[in-house]
Amino acid sequence: MSRPLLLVSATGFLLMLGLGVLFPVLGFFTRELGLGDFEAGLLIGCYALASFIAAPFWGRFSDRYGRKPAILIGLAGFSLAFGLFALGTTFAELLSARVLGGVLAAAAMPAVMAYAADSSDASNRSRAIGMVGASFGLGVVVGPALGAFVAWKFGFRAPFFLASGIGLASLIAVAALLPESLTPALRQTADARRRELAAQGMTRWNMATGLAPFLTFSFLMQTSRMGLEGTIAFLAADRLQGDVRDVGMLLMSAGLAAAAIQGGGIRVLTRRYSDRSIMLCGTILAGVGVAGLAIPGGWSVLVVTVLVLATGSALQLPTFTAELSREAEQIQGEAQGLNASAQSLGRVAGPLVFTGLYQATGTVIPYLLAGALVAVAVWVALSRFPAQASSASAADAA
Repeated sequence: MSRPLLLVSATGFLLMLGLGVLFPVLGFFTRELGLGDFEAGLLIGCYALASFIAAPFWGRFSDRYGRKPAILIGLAGFSLAFGLFALGTTFAELLSARVLGGVLAAAAMPAVMAYAADSSDASNRSRAIGMVGASFGLGVVVGPALGAFVAWKFGFRAPFFLASGIGLASLIAVAALLPESLTPALRQTADARRRELAAQGMTRWNMATGLAPFLTFSFLMQTSRMGLEGTIAFLAADRLQGDVRDVGMLLMSAGLAAAAIQGGGIRVLTRRYSDRSIMLCGTILAGVGVAGLAIPGGWSVLVVTVLVLATGSALQLPTFTAELSREAEQIQGEAQGLNASAQSLGRVAGPLVFTGLYQATGTVIPYLLAGALVAVAVWVALSRFPAQASSASAADAA
């Protein structure tokens, strides 16, 4: 791996690590401030909504002015927003910090992935993007455990100060060491590609309409996953009298299980089964896991259901991406951008729905609803996905 690609992968890891410290801590932090569970959901959802609205602007900014300026703006916004969040004492202050972070940090993630694409040729592009994606996954694994440990030792505000410091350190490293990847030749190629799509009538709306079943599936699955991420701290505290360390270890275990499956287990399965079959099995497992959170029981029940959910998601995500990729052969970048938008909407809707239900109904109804959403996603895949998309496996696609 080249030094620039290694550095941009490290940037992606640190961004996801900084975001990951939030999930085991936020529920305890908001309750300490006397805020309701739904208000915690608003703090999660508003970040995703602000990112969703701002992302198209930052994508155009990155194409026009370069990847490095976009990454620097994103890191600066990330650091500033987490610092302000750590200092916040009222809901309005916390909400303002999250919205600011969502608007500005949205510049970084797409630019990081675009940097990986710019820095590789067609023969090794998937490998380069895969390495950056793996760095994201590693940050998701480490972040919750680190956030929980820091909160346990130094208080609930400390992880947010840590995230701010991580963003600042990344900003300095990128400013000093990362060269720009968007060369004049790449700009010309991208401009030609946009003109070609326009001549074919491939507007964003037409592409979204053609891929509607895939985008609906992606939205439903992302929304249901937020049933866990948005309420897990409340569930552990209310049902099992758990603390922030327990939640951090639980989320880290789920991340490790997912990483193990995506890092090796899925390769074995794709040699024997189609992507469609693995995706459906993973989706069903994810539904069983998230609905299983409604079952009263001790820590063993909670750990098993979370691991089943993590396993299902790890099987579903890459195989769904392969299915989408084959369906959108000529518009890969555009299709993945639409998929990211659908997932962002799920990250907006999920926290609001599930924390509101949790506050109103308790520890059962939110997870049954999440399981029902997964069931609808299975129906969409079975009835609306084109049959020819299931003919190849991820191994064949590679």
